[in-house]
Amino acid sequence: MKHIFTRSRAFAAAAAAVLLLSLSLSACANTAGTGASGNTASGNTGSAQLRDTFTFGIATEVYNLDPFTSTTADARAVYFNIYEGLTEVTTDGQFVPCLASDIEMSDDAKTYTFTLRDGVKFHNGNDMTMDDVLWSVQNAIDTGMTGYSSIASFEALSDKELKIELSVPDTGFLACLTCAIVPAGSTDLALSPIGTGPFYMSDYAEQDHLTLSRFDDYWGEKAKLSAVEIRFVANSAELLMAFEGGTIDGFDSSSGVASQLDPETATLHTRNSNSVQLLALNNARAPFDDIRVRQALSYAVNADEIIETVDYGFGVPVGSALIPGLSVYYNEELADYYPTDADKAKELLTEAGASGLEFTITVPSNYQVHVDTAQVIVNELAAIGVNAKIEQVDWATWLESVYSGRNYEATIISVDGSLAYPTAFLSRYVSDAHNNFVNFNSAEYDDVYKKAVAATDENEKTALFKEAQEVLTKEAASVFIQDISSINVYSKSFDGFAGYPLYAYDFSVIYATGN
Repeated sequence: MKHIFTRSRAFAAAAAAVLLLSLSLSACANTAGTGASGNTASGNTGSAQLRDTFTFGIATEVYNLDPFTSTTADARAVYFNIYEGLTEVTTDGQFVPCLASDIEMSDDAKTYTFTLRDGVKFHNGNDMTMDDVLWSVQNAIDTGMTGYSSIASFEALSDKELKIELSVPDTGFLACLTCAIVPAGSTDLALSPIGTGPFYMSDYAEQDHLTLSRFDDYWGEKAKLSAVEIRFVANSAELLMAFEGGTIDGFDSSSGVASQLDPETATLHTRNSNSVQLLALNNARAPFDDIRVRQALSYAVNADEIIETVDYGFGVPVGSALIPGLSVYYNEELADYYPTDADKAKELLTEAGASGLEFTITVPSNYQVHVDTAQVIVNELAAIGVNAKIEQVDWATWLESVYSGRNYEATIISVDGSLAYPTAFLSRYVSDAHNNFVNFNSAEYDDVYKKAVAATDENEKTALFKEAQEVLTKEAASVFIQDISSINVYSKSFDGFAGYPLYAYDFSVIYATGN
């Protein structure tokens, strides 16, 4: 066996001290995530009463916190604080032990052995056992979690050692093991989540809020605040009003909304959203079943114009289905694969017999950034003789009709990955993937992707993942626009932020400043 990584409690404590100084914060939601300071680290010792609850606003309601079935990025961002896996992702994109204290991988990358960490408790007060781990792994297989289909067998070697055998080599399997470990037999995780993270859900009010409370029996570095209340607010405009009115202490903002804030009253933490905004095209519906039509739209849509017009310059053109944050695997050559070229776009439409094309772009109304992007794209497409119309729908309708039902022509959305690894972004384009809502179907892509996952040489794996991205872009599975910058806005009473190559809110690092 080849030893991979050992992380003891002593190591975690030492790492936390180093990270505290550098402000590079990691999470196992979070073992080493400590924020820039504790409640008294800003020198506010006794001069002001520090607030111990943070109210955070988001523009969508989170109604399913089951880590095995939830499909929304906002839900994943919230339950990042509730659940943990055998491994965790760090702020620089590495995968290290979490609920496992030690991990070993065989030389052929097909056998993984995990030693469970001592002293881990669930939010219900029970100790984590091997039965819980075995049940969680089986549930991840049954619900089709990314990477788990390659598990050939798994077994407990003892009450502390777990062995997993893969049917194919996979050096990236540790990324999949960030999937939650939950109590055996869990039946209602959607609104009664039980994990091992630094927060547990203590309250939920439909269409209003949910409350996360600090878990004082957490095995790692405890959260700074006693509670975080997450308020469901209808849209960006109402989030801004709520913040300026003092009913929320922070929110996840677009650059357009953030530009309206007074820097004297707000602290802004800017990061990439780590999701790919795309003009998603339903490849199973004419005329988008014709590659020439999809390519024509790719030549017509100008990502730079969208970033400047909608996002005040805060965004990164991608041209790929993968985020630039996964820099090792990201194919940067694809960012300008389709230079804006109206003549080329018109030529392709003519070849496809689609001149004068008309179609509807269905957009979730709660995301103003996507509505605004749609308006810019409508104007860009008009320049090539395409008449696109915008249909705004509520979030629940979008999820049911567009994402699940695939009943649409085109839509604008940002697609995130449940893992900070290429498979989480690229697996959805495999022809028979359950979440392939754009209905992309390519034998070439399926073959390249399969080879990338199975490759054991890292250089070969990287090259194949880049080739897979090229196939998606070349065949214009959709129009890949940008990774939108996301801005976490806080009142001056709070600070503390950690960014990951993942769409996540790390509430454990937030602390009161006393201001």
